Parts: sequence; C-alpha cells; structure tokens
Amino acid sequence: MAIETKDRRARIGFGIANLAVAAFVVVGVFRFLPTRWWVVDTGAVVVGLLLGSSGVALLAKASIAEPLTRAASAAVLAIGLALFAALVTTAGWIGGVYGQVGANGAIIFGLVAALVLPYVVVLPAVELAWIGPRGTPARATPASATASASTSSPGAEPSSGVAPASRDGQAGAAASKPRGKKKKGRR
Repeated sequence: MAIETKDRRARIGFGIANLAVAAFVVVGVFRFLPTRWWVVDTGAVVVGLLLGSSGVALLAKASIAEPLTRAASAAVLAIGLALFAALVTTAGWIGGVYGQVGANGAIIFGLVAALVLPYVVVLPAVELAWIGPRGTPARATPASATASASTSSPGAEPSSGVAPASRDGQAGAAASKPRGKKKKGRR
C-alpha cells in the first residue's frame, strides 16, 4: 500500500517528527558539543539529511516518500543502534575502570543513551513498522491463460491450464506419470 493511501494524520505526524529529530540532531551536535570528531559529525549530517528529506517528502506527499522514508528509517535505526551500544558500553567501561570517579561519567553517558534511544532507535523502528514490508509487484497472468479465457464460450468456465481429472481424481495420465527409468518387474 502506498504512503499516499495510509492515514493522513500518521503521515503528517511522522513528517513533523522526522524534521524535528533532524533539527535536534544537527543543532545538538554542531552547537552543543564542545569538540569536533569526524565520526560524530558525519553521523549527525547523515541522520539530519536523511530524516530531513524524509520529513519533507512525507509532508509534501511526494511519490518518493515511501522508499525514501524506508531507507532513511533503516539507516537511522542502524546508526542509532550503534550509537546506543557505544554509549552504554562506554558507560559500563568508565564505571568499571575508574570506580567512584567514573560513576559520575557513567551516569552522564547513561543519560545521553536514554535521550538518544527514543529518537534514533524507537522512532525509525516505528516508522518501518508503519510503512510495512516492501510491496511485491503483481504477478502477470500468462498470455495464453488470458487468451483462452477470453475465447471460451459464454457459458463455459475459464480454462485453468490444468489437465482435467479422471474418475479416480488424478489429473490426466500423461501429467501424473513421472518420466525416467522404468520399473523392473513382470511384463
């Protein structure tokens, strides 16, 4: 099902949420972090661009909104899970190595992990669930089946392309016998 046919309120809500999270991530990293590190800066730019473009596409009801939102949510979910794991692992390491002094640092890392979790893990996961699985293209019926169905007599049932069953319920003799080696036995 296309995004255009889904609930309008959910589409607008996810669009606004994507734009807000993109702005929070970019402002939070580039305004409030005191030092620059290329890994954090690159992740913030990627998350900001993906969620921002997805938010605009959802609000504009663009035809590219569904694949863009699916790709953005998957990428942000992967980045968010990696960030959350790094924060929690670092908090545990600092608390374990530095004892009581490291406990304060571990608390800060734990709070940052708790703040990151809903925006870059839960939101993309909920969006992926909302979009649903990728649609499979409809199977085309073979030309011979449509041609035989259209040429049959008005009262007849359309042909299914399967050999008619005999009285004992098996399909035609040629269709039911496997080809290959003959059995040895009486003649």
